[in-house]
Amino acid sequence: GYCIILVFETMKTYSAEDGLTEEALVAKLRTCQYHHLFLHSSLKNNSSGTSRWGEFGEGGLLWGECTARDFEWFDGNSVDELLFKVKELYAIDEGVTFRNVTVTSENRPRPLYLGTATQIGAIQTEGIPSLLKVLLPSSCVGLPVQYMRGLLLNPPAYETAVTIQEICKLMNNVTCSIPEFTCFPSAKLVKLLELREANHVEFCKIKSVVDQILQMSRNLELKEILQLLINPTWVATGLKIEFETLVSECELVSRRIGEIISVDDENDKKISSFRNIPNDFFEDMESSWKGRVKRVHLEEAFVEVEDAARALSLAVSEDFDPIVSRIKASADSSRAKGEVLYVLIDEICRGTETAKGTCIAGSILETLDAIGCLGVISTHLHGIFDLPLQTKNVVYKAMGSKCADGQTLPTWKLIDGICKESLAFETARREGIPDHLIKRAEELYLSVYTEETVLNQIRPGADGVFSEKIVPGSHKASHPQPLKSKSGSQIEILRKKVESAVSSICKNNLGDKDGNTFPTCVLIGAGEQPPPSTIGSSSVYVMLRPDNKLYVGETDDLEGRIRAHRSKEGLQNVPFLYFLVSGKSTACQLETLLINQLPE
Repeated sequence: GYCIILVFETMKTYSAEDGLTEEALVAKLRTCQYHHLFLHSSLKNNSSGTSRWGEFGEGGLLWGECTARDFEWFDGNSVDELLFKVKELYAIDEGVTFRNVTVTSENRPRPLYLGTATQIGAIQTEGIPSLLKVLLPSSCVGLPVQYMRGLLLNPPAYETAVTIQEICKLMNNVTCSIPEFTCFPSAKLVKLLELREANHVEFCKIKSVVDQILQMSRNLELKEILQLLINPTWVATGLKIEFETLVSECELVSRRIGEIISVDDENDKKISSFRNIPNDFFEDMESSWKGRVKRVHLEEAFVEVEDAARALSLAVSEDFDPIVSRIKASADSSRAKGEVLYVLIDEICRGTETAKGTCIAGSILETLDAIGCLGVISTHLHGIFDLPLQTKNVVYKAMGSKCADGQTLPTWKLIDGICKESLAFETARREGIPDHLIKRAEELYLSVYTEETVLNQIRPGADGVFSEKIVPGSHKASHPQPLKSKSGSQIEILRKKVESAVSSICKNNLGDKDGNTFPTCVLIGAGEQPPPSTIGSSSVYVMLRPDNKLYVGETDDLEGRIRAHRSKEGLQNVPFLYFLVSGKSTACQLETLLINQLPE
């Protein structure tokens, strides 16, 4: 038979596969991607005894495939000569060693015939649909498809095939959430690392992969799957490694990257802020590089930027602000004396008891409205919106905000509407309040207000969205504190409360009739996805949105719905609760019940 040697110059590896039929060899040439093709001179002498290879006897199909491409003849030892040519082509030092990752072909089924591979679309052919596109979901693209295609074209040995089947069976019965299984080309990553051109994005991807491996190793349901994956991984990469070694190396890599790259450290991402300069300016100047590498490694650069920001603020206050003040003074002096033209009141009546202070503020507001005074009044006395005020010209406004990278940030734009929400915890953190104090405050907030706001005071809105009342804070915004800032224990508290409410509603309305059982909610955290056992099953889910609102939905494609939700801006890391039900009609019924009765 024929022998093919594949050299992967980026990974510094090579593999050899022999005993191939001519059709199998042509199929490999058509399906693998390569930059250079070398043919050994032994191919010139076929079984018919002629040196005019391809004209007589065997080799016609192979010759037709090769003549359509650029190739070069070579002599001598196949492996040594090929490695020499590769090093010469890619300017690789002669001392560099290439690792042999050949997997023995003993007891391995023969590769697919060229005709079969063409008929099932494994080799792209016009007019023939690909079998993989029919079998795999539309969201499955890239590297996973390439791997499945390789298994079809070159079936693995029986032992490996049985292992893959066992992995699929175990994965299909998993009840917990599973990692997202980050995939990216290893060759590209190795190239960037060799050239020292890898940035924080690549390192974050590496950390994501090793953290997902560690997550599986620490979960009883997923650990067995991870152990079984060692065998097919060895077949695909030629790198054999013990399970304990894999886990320990992943722990080391994750820790080392975590020491350098800033992942969720808010202190490293903190943007400069000064009262007399718009925050958007500093956001544009600093957001592109802060939060990439930990501050401890760039302390000098951070200090230099902070000094420049302070100098800019000082220049504005000394040179620009006086000019503005003089302009305002000139405008005021030109107006008639004794008239109240406009007022600016910040936190009106905040120094007294809330209920009476609210009424005093309402009375002042009515008076100013009656005399036609222009002005702006800000307040955290939200009860003023419920007073029976007799006003004609009062317009309610709120400070706009947006969700960016899991944080709620002010846009500094005035928008229509009533604002009863706060960025108190973010403001406290930004002003330097110690994290342990803020975390304790969040716990107290959840312990006192969560049950009221999330379970009793949630108001149903359109499309199953629930909005909650937020306790007044010290900084106004149109969105509440993002869920991401809560700790894992706080999310767990919220999850238990929502799960309790869901279970109670289901039990009270459905009971045990029609075989309905008590639902068990499963949490899908950030960076996780539902297990394969949810595929094709009806489910009801609750999305814990970053703006502290809940979204209730039902679906037969939970993984697809979660992916669609997370594709939207600000929802990339949003967690979900879900439970499986017996059918579509039950799911629709429960969805309606939750939307209508969850507030009660």
